[in-house]
Amino acid sequence: MESSPHLAEITIRVPAPFAGVSDLGFSARYPRQLLIEPLRDVPLWIEGPAEPMRRLAARLRLLASLVQAAHGWTDPVMLTDEVAVIAFRDRSLGGQPLGSGALGALDYVLNLVRPVVIPFLQDCAGVAHLRLTDRIDMTVRQADRAVADLSLRWDQIVPANGEDLLSA
Repeated sequence: MESSPHLAEITIRVPAPFAGVSDLGFSARYPRQLLIEPLRDVPLWIEGPAEPMRRLAARLRLLASLVQAAHGWTDPVMLTDEVAVIAFRDRSLGGQPLGSGALGALDYVLNLVRPVVIPFLQDCAGVAHLRLTDRIDMTVRQADRAVADLSLRWDQIVPANGEDLLSA
């Protein structure tokens, strides 16, 4: 009997995406799952100095309440004054199983193939008005093996950068 295809567990690390705070970054951890299942929540672990993290937590609450798209965000949870967790939530299928219709299928595929760091940064700049750094570096890992290192300009992620700094 052939087993169903799985998505492997991967982690994407983004060390310093926000302008003005070089020691605040985040990691997104994709859990291993069957390809035919609805997408599981993808947690983002955000770490940085206490004061910028306090400002960021207030902005992350905006994402949880204002983003109305094929994805959403859970309310942020502050684990310590320097660590917060928020999760990407796929809303593309509206609770329907994959294959039950075309509605949401394109959004599902987009949520499947586009790294969650992209909508997170788009929402941080567009909804929370946070300024991204000029160049955003990302490292993709599977287990203990680096898969890819990427570097994008902010304008490759969003059409207009936010204006607010977490360091102000």
